[in-house]
Amino acid sequence: MYVADSRATTPASAEGAARPSAGNLVPALHGAFYAATDGVLMAAASDGAPEALRSSGPAVVRTGQAPARFARSLLFGAAWTVWGDRAAPAGATVAPAGCAAFSLTLRTGRPPRAPRTPEGTATA
Repeated sequence: MYVADSRATTPASAEGAARPSAGNLVPALHGAFYAATDGVLMAAASDGAPEALRSSGPAVVRTGQAPARFARSLLFGAAWTVWGDRAAPAGATVAPAGCAAFSLTLRTGRPPRAPRTPEGTATA
C-alpha cells in the first residue's frame, strides 16, 4: 500500500510555504468533535443522574460509547470496502447531519432546569 506524503503533493505559495491541506484540517475537526460531544454528553449524564450516583452516570455512558464507537469503525470500514473511497466518507458526513436534524424533532420544548448549587437546591 502506498501512502503519499501530503507535503510532497501540496503546491507551494509564492512565499514558498505550503498551503494548508485536508491532512491538517482532519485532526482539528476531530478534536472539535470530541470537545463538543464528550464534554456535553458527560455534563448531561451527570446532571441526569441522582446525587448518590453522580459519578456512575457518566461511567455508564462511557461504557455504552465504547462498543458503539467500535461498531461505527467496523461499519465505516465495511462501507469503504463496498462503496469506495469517495462514497463512504460522503455517507459518513451526511448520516450524522441527518441524525442531528432528526434529533431536533425529539426536543420536548421544556425549558432547561435551573442550575444547582452545591447543596443541591435550585437557584432562583
